[in-house]
Amino acid sequence: MFNLHALPHLSLHADGVLWVGLALVLATLMGESVLRLLRWPRLIGFMAAGLLIAAGGGGLTALALQPGARAVVDAALAMLLFEIGHRVNLRWLRANPWLVFTSIGEWGLSLLAGWLALSASGLGGMPGLAVAAALACTSPAVALRLSGEFHARGQVTERMLLLAALGTTLSILTVGLLTGWIGAQTSVHWWDAALGQAYAIGGAVFAAAILAWAVNWVERHFDFADEGAALLLVGLILLVLSVTRALRWSSMLTPLLAGMLLRLYSERPRIWPRHFGTAGGVLVVLLFLILGLSLSPKTLVEGLSAGFALALLRTLAKFGAPLALGRASGLSLRQSLALGASLSPAAAVSFVLLLDLGASHLVLPKTLLDAGFAAVAMLLLAGTLAARWALGRAGDIKAAPGGR
Repeated sequence: MFNLHALPHLSLHADGVLWVGLALVLATLMGESVLRLLRWPRLIGFMAAGLLIAAGGGGLTALALQPGARAVVDAALAMLLFEIGHRVNLRWLRANPWLVFTSIGEWGLSLLAGWLALSASGLGGMPGLAVAAALACTSPAVALRLSGEFHARGQVTERMLLLAALGTTLSILTVGLLTGWIGAQTSVHWWDAALGQAYAIGGAVFAAAILAWAVNWVERHFDFADEGAALLLVGLILLVLSVTRALRWSSMLTPLLAGMLLRLYSERPRIWPRHFGTAGGVLVVLLFLILGLSLSPKTLVEGLSAGFALALLRTLAKFGAPLALGRASGLSLRQSLALGASLSPAAAVSFVLLLDLGASHLVLPKTLLDAGFAAVAMLLLAGTLAARWALGRAGDIKAAPGGR
């Protein structure tokens, strides 16, 4: 006779795969719901699912993120950075140098505005400047999702992608330099910190060149439009990511520069499945889900005041350079306003830079990091909606059937 008691004991609490599956289902359902009902980007639903789970007590601790969760974040971010880096046409910058000034201007004003907001809250100084630098860039992940999901095409969209990539490069470099500078002030041998940063950046440039060469070589033998070949590309990116992490090179700068180098030698961008196929798509969903899971209600509440000021002033600063230089670079006033609004979002890059600052040897007030995380949450949710609206107003997103 069948003995029910002979069955192995099932512990739902111990089965991490179960909870990951349930979280993915919830995130996917919420993502599809906000897209179909509200015409909002799916990533709003992904992150909202994480925030909902975190509010119910099932969240993660941002500054003590489990190795598995951090590995997912790094892998997804590496693919997104490579993808947006490949969208950067450096020849465009040579043909229209006003774009360089726009990039430096919008990023620099965002840095200054963020630092002033933190200083007004008593969180300034060099640590506050490092946090402001982490938040100064526009999210490459959001820019790519908006461009892909809504088939956005036009001057504003292309500039949003370009400025997101360039601003991310500036943020990564600046946070690294500030970290080294602050470390040098507390070190007996200041050159140790300087050499450490030079090593991290130099190694990233070398690894980026190797990755670009490898992808270019593989492309001559495989069709990256095929799902299987795209998986090979994911493997190459993850392999280089693993090497850079082991050697303590900049793991975010490497894929971004590799994408730029690959595009430099081609007139047109390569065509491959968005986020390099199904595997990449799942990682992107998990990325935004983990962001939401990591931003606990306690963190958001404790950083709300300073984070709101940081997010607000940074958003306003994003309009400065596009409005001042838009006409010279070939944009109308309407397009310049739309470009400023499209630069609002901040997400995974800023989140990871804050994680790295918190894990560094620097002594940063917890209130400062909480303010940074709260600003990331606000700029991801509200900023993404602002960017979606701006691209629609600019005419880069065509109206859906039925006027939605």
